[in-house]
Order: sequence, then structure tokens, then C-alpha cells
Amino acid sequence: MQKATQTMSKNQKIVRWVLIALDFAIMLTGLAMAIYWQAVGDPQNRFLASIGIFCFGFVPFIYELISWGRVPNSVLLIFDIYLAIAGLWGATFNGYNTFEWLDIVVHLIMGYAVSMFGLFLLCRTKQNKTMHYVTLGLFCVCFSLFVECVWEVCEWFVDNFFGQTAQGFPIEGYDAPLVTDTMIDIVCNLSGALLFLIHYLVGKATKNKYLFIEKMEEEFSNKYILFEKSNKKINNYSPENIEQKNDDEKLNKSENNSEKNQKNNQKNNN
Repeated sequence: MQKATQTMSKNQKIVRWVLIALDFAIMLTGLAMAIYWQAVGDPQNRFLASIGIFCFGFVPFIYELISWGRVPNSVLLIFDIYLAIAGLWGATFNGYNTFEWLDIVVHLIMGYAVSMFGLFLLCRTKQNKTMHYVTLGLFCVCFSLFVECVWEVCEWFVDNFFGQTAQGFPIEGYDAPLVTDTMIDIVCNLSGALLFLIHYLVGKATKNKYLFIEKMEEEFSNKYILFEKSNKKINNYSPENIEQKNDDEKLNKSENNSEKNQKNNQKNNN
């Protein structure tokens, strides 16, 4: 029987600490820029975006506390890259208004990355073992579109209730921005999600190791222990160890029942 959890290797731990340091560097930069924009003036509405970067950086660690397992380094790396490009460069440093193409690139990356996170969730819940790979790939695309929908609703909410301009500046006479920005974002997100779908389906159908699909699923399925130095009392009550303990108890009961049946059969024969 396989262990429910495992520990990271030394190299994996080093990479993890580097990625955590990068995450906190991005978060602290966002906080520092929020203070800066508040002090010098905020004509481009960068303050709330900068605060959002600081808060959003905690997402991987909140997930780890909820799931009792570490986020794989590959997922943490993609998260840091996205936070740096979409958050710091695009929002905090006003890159979206400086480079018109940046928003398109960010939503393409988001579509692909969120689809990959959908695969991560399915691997963690072991659904990838029971679902057909085509159905699994389509789920990842739908999951990415769902997250994009929530994202655009949040942008609309922030713009209307906090006076921001995430969806563009209001046009004269309508007191609201065009829907073009929102639609382009959705189309770009869908394009990124479809790129992931093609990558995933080709990788599963051909089993080509250079497409890294099998490797990705393997890494996503591994659940690394969150608190390796925690005492046995805490570890014994983690969800994985409870599940493991229940499986062991069922196996022991089955073996005991088998032994009793053998003894009874021997007595009857005698």
C-alpha cells in the first residue's frame, strides 16, 4: 500500500524556499508601492491593485493549511511568474496602460495556468485516475473559464464600488467603459485554456515524454507533508493519516476474519 504523504527531497526543499522568498519579495514590493502611491498621489488607481498583490500572495499558503499538503514547486513557480507579470508589472507599475499588448499576454498565460491548476485539483482528489482524459481536459478548460468569469465580476465590482479603472476608463455620456476590454480578456483566457487542452490531449494520446504531461500528473498527484517536524499527535489527525489508518484497520480486520474462517474450517473438518 502506498503512503498517503511523502517528504520532499533536499533539492526540492531548496527550490521551494527560493520560490517562497520570491513570493514574499513580490508581496512586500506590492505593499511598498501601495504606500508610495498613497503618499505621492494615485492618478492611475494603483493603490488597491498594489494592496491586492500583497494579499493575493498568501493564496498558496492558505491552500496548504486547508489541504495539509505542500503546493508542488511547479505550481508555486507558475504562481510567482503570474504574480510578478500580472500583478507587479501590469497593475502596480502601470504596465497595462503603458503596453497595450501586455493585458492580452497576461490573460493568455492565465487561461493556460488556471487550466493547469484544474488538472492539479483533479490529481489531488485522484479523479484523474477515473476520468477519461478527454473529459478531464474539457473540465480544465471549463474551470479556467469559470475563474475568468469570477475575475471579471471582481473587476467590475471594484471599479463600480471603489472608483477603479480595471475594465477601462468610462466613456463620455455613458459613465461606464466599453465591454471590449472584458470580451478581449475572456477570448484571450479561452485561447490559453485551449492551448492547454491541445497540449494535454496530444500528451496523453501520444505519451510523449517531452510534452511532460505524465510527469505533470505524477508531480501533481504527490502530496508532500506540510509540517514534517510536527509531533505525532498532530500528524495522526491529519486527513491523509486518518485515511491511511482506516485502510490499515480494514486490512487487519479482513486478515483476522480470514484467519478465523480458516480455523473454523479446520475444526469442522476434524
